[in-house]
Amino acid sequence: MDEFLRDIHTMIFKQWILIQNQSHCHIELDKENDNIIHITTNYSSSQVIFNPLNIIELSVTNTISQNIEFYLHFQMKTMKHATELFNEMMNNILQLVEKPKIKILLSCSGGLTTSYFASKLNEAAQILDYHYEVKAIGYTDLFNIGNDFDVILLAPQISFMHAKVQEILKDKIVLKMPPQVFAKYDVAETLKMVRHALEHQKTPEPAKTEHRVQPLQMIPHQDTKILVLSIFRNSLRVHIAYQLYDEQNKVVVSNEIIKLKISMEDIYDVIDTILLQYKDIRIIGISTPGIINDGFVTSMNVFGLHDVNMHQLLKERYQIHIVIDNDVNTAAVGYYASQQQFSSFVFLFQPTNFFGGAGVIVNGQLVKGHYHIAGEVQYLPLDYSAPPRTLAKTPEGALELVSKTIAALSSVIGPQAIILSCTLIPDIKELTKMLAKYIPENYLPQIIKIENIQEYILLGQLILCLQH
Repeated sequence: MDEFLRDIHTMIFKQWILIQNQSHCHIELDKENDNIIHITTNYSSSQVIFNPLNIIELSVTNTISQNIEFYLHFQMKTMKHATELFNEMMNNILQLVEKPKIKILLSCSGGLTTSYFASKLNEAAQILDYHYEVKAIGYTDLFNIGNDFDVILLAPQISFMHAKVQEILKDKIVLKMPPQVFAKYDVAETLKMVRHALEHQKTPEPAKTEHRVQPLQMIPHQDTKILVLSIFRNSLRVHIAYQLYDEQNKVVVSNEIIKLKISMEDIYDVIDTILLQYKDIRIIGISTPGIINDGFVTSMNVFGLHDVNMHQLLKERYQIHIVIDNDVNTAAVGYYASQQQFSSFVFLFQPTNFFGGAGVIVNGQLVKGHYHIAGEVQYLPLDYSAPPRTLAKTPEGALELVSKTIAALSSVIGPQAIILSCTLIPDIKELTKMLAKYIPENYLPQIIKIENIQEYILLGQLILCLQH
C-alpha cells in the first residue's frame, strides 16, 4: 500500500471508531489532541493513539488493578487487519464493563468437599450484593490457576501449607479456614473473614531487584542496530517483550505487547513498526519456548507458534539476517555474560504446569546438541512418581522433578552451578536437602535462584545475534 492510500485508510479507520455504537462504553476524541481516542467504562480506561507514519497503538487498562490488560501497536495495512485488532481490543474492554468481581479460590486436598461450600458462598454473595465469585479447586491445581484469583482460602486439610502458598503466590491474600467454620459450612463467618482481609489488605512491597553485573562493555560493539524479541506466556496472556540496541549496545527502544494469544502477524506488527522508525537494522533475534531446529519452531506452550518455519517467513518478508533461539538457551547465554564466576553451568527453567528446559554452558560455550534438543529435559528417562506435567503443578512435585533433573544433568555435565528459575521452589534449602539423596553433598553444584528470567533472555539474544 502506498503512503497516500495508507493515510486515507488511517483516517477512515479513525472515523469508523468514532461512529461505533457501543452502549457498554463511551468513545470520544481527546479534547486537546485529536490523535487520541478515549474509550472508557466504569472500570477500564483505553486509548487508540494515532502516531506519525500511520502507526496505531491500542491499549486497555483495568482501573481497579491498574494492570494493562491489552497492548499492541501496528502500522495501517488494511482496514480488515485494523478492525480485527480493534475488535480484539473491544473484547478485552467488554470484560471490564461491570465491576470486576473479587475472585476467591477455595482449595482442599481433592476439591470435592469444597464444591458445595463454594456454591453456598456464591449464593450468599449474590443475595448480599457482594461482588464475589468463588470457585473450588483441588490442591494439585492451586498453583496452576492461583495467580488468576484475589483471595485463596485453604481448607483445614491443607492449612499447614499456608506459609508456602503465601510465599509462592506473593501478591494474593491467603487465608486458613478455621476447622469449625469449614466443618459447619459457615458462610456468614467465611464472608466476614474475606471482607476483613480485603479491607486490611497491605500494599505489596516492590520486588527486590537482583544484584548482578552486566559487563556489556565486554561485548563487542556492532556496526548496526539489533532488534531482539522475547516471546513468553504467563497464566493469562502471551507477551512479546522487545528491545532495540544501538551500535554501542545501548537500549534505545524497550516495550512489550500483551495479548490473549498471538500469531505471526503480531510478530510482523512489532518488527514493521520498529523498522519504520529505524531503517538501519540488519539483525533481528527472536527467543521463544520450544525446540528450534533448521528454522522451525515447535512451541510447547505458546498457541499459534507450533510447527512454524519462522526463520523462512521472516527472512522472505524482511531480507534481514534472522536469528531464532530457544528461550532458556538465550537466558543461559545472558547469565554467562552477566557474571565472571562460572564457566560451566546449567540454567534450569521449570515453569508451573509445563515441561522444563535447560540451557547448558560448558567452558564458556552454549551446547545445543544434535537437532538442538540439548537441554530438553522432558526427554530424560527418569523414574518419577507421576507424569512430569503433573509434578510441575505443586511445590512437592516440583521438588521431585527439579531435584532428579539436576541430579541427572550434574552426573553427566558436572556443572559448577545450577541457575534455577522456578516459582514453586521458593526455598533452596529444601531442594539441596532432596538433592543429597541422589548425589553426595560435597559433589553438589552451587544452586542460585533467580526471579526475573526475561532480562537474561534479552541480553543473551543480543549476544547470540552478535555471534552470527
